[in-house]
Amino acid sequence: MKSNMDPLVSVVIPVYNVEPYLHECVKSVVEQTYTNIEIILVDDGSTDNSGTLCDEFALSDSRICVFHKKNGGLSDARNYGIRQSHGSLISFIDSDDYVSSDYIMHLYQALIRGKADIATTSICIFHDGELPKEHKHSTEVFHVYNACDALEDMLYMRHLEPNAFPKIYKRELFDTIQYPVGKLYEDIATTTKLIDKAGKIAYLDEKDYYYRIRPNSIQTASFNPKKLDLLDQLNIVKSIVQTKYPNVINAYYSKEQSALFNLRMNMNPDGTKEMPGIADDLWSGIKSNRISVLKDREARPDARIASLLSFLGPIPCRWVYRLVRK
Repeated sequence: MKSNMDPLVSVVIPVYNVEPYLHECVKSVVEQTYTNIEIILVDDGSTDNSGTLCDEFALSDSRICVFHKKNGGLSDARNYGIRQSHGSLISFIDSDDYVSSDYIMHLYQALIRGKADIATTSICIFHDGELPKEHKHSTEVFHVYNACDALEDMLYMRHLEPNAFPKIYKRELFDTIQYPVGKLYEDIATTTKLIDKAGKIAYLDEKDYYYRIRPNSIQTASFNPKKLDLLDQLNIVKSIVQTKYPNVINAYYSKEQSALFNLRMNMNPDGTKEMPGIADDLWSGIKSNRISVLKDREARPDARIASLLSFLGPIPCRWVYRLVRK
């Protein structure tokens, strides 16, 4: 798809030590049926051959622009990519993931159809070394949300993802919004700010963003205090919700409960002795939220189950948690 009316879409791909996955990622973007794109590869100080591969890709397609920079983390690389981009629309893809050939087309069409500022789809999750499972999806599933409804949907974890992907954004949304440098779980607060700034958010169910779970990813890594960045980011979300969208506060507490429970249950039993203050604070938060989450019929089942299990105490909870996660 290309016409004089098609806006340029900047696809920003931060790259850091992803040599085994980079070819699959870039190839999937090069083969987009929506062809008026620029592909911005931001080599964030890779120590493997990722940077060299980026340069080789640029030789094969004039739409690929490569930038090498000192390592600053995922947020810094995204911000850098935005600054180097020229498109009126921006999309992010993680360099260990890949997308279908119609991914940008679907997002752009949803943006136009919904007269929206952000368009998003669903993701297909798969584990490294395995093939993605075929998922049923329906092109008839299409919603246009205002900011309040979008935040409620995202916090209840229904359709909208809190990640930078799988989305397309109007560029002007980033005029005053950046990703927080040096933080884990950097997406959720930034996505909340972007939704707050957007007039409309369009969603369609295509499941054509393929999200790879790696053994050493943030999600699968064992607990460390840096993971508490998630709570800092959620506090930003809470402030926005309380100030501008008070009707969504129950959805926030449902999301927070899931986050607190997962953080506490992922702590090594020995770690609770080494970091008793952290363990106690997490458990206090769980207890503080549990009654309101249990009463909330819209809350996710896992958040309500976690709240119910919390009455047993942390040790039985962790045993059940580990049993279910096997």
